[in-house]
Amino acid sequence: MNCELQMLGNLHNPPEPFGDIIRTHFRLKARSITAQLDRWVAQDDGKSIAGDGGSYLAIKPEVGSSTNGLMKDVIEMKKILKELQEGEGSSSWRS
Repeated sequence: MNCELQMLGNLHNPPEPFGDIIRTHFRLKARSITAQLDRWVAQDDGKSIAGDGGSYLAIKPEVGSSTNGLMKDVIEMKKILKELQEGEGSSSWRS
């Protein structure tokens, strides 16, 4: 599982009773997490990885596009981090 997906999973469905602790952690680390996400996007070659995790699929992405879903996850993660920083309590991602 990709690291950004694990982060999203912990925010969407935090293990009980750690929901508040997890949200606080992400709120406090939002700047460094956002910077890391930006580095991952800059390094992304856009290639999709096969289900075995050890090889690439034969799909050739167009220049500047990503077929692996990273950008979608990064956008969602950044939105959640921003909401946490702004203290928005009724977010659509919360359970």
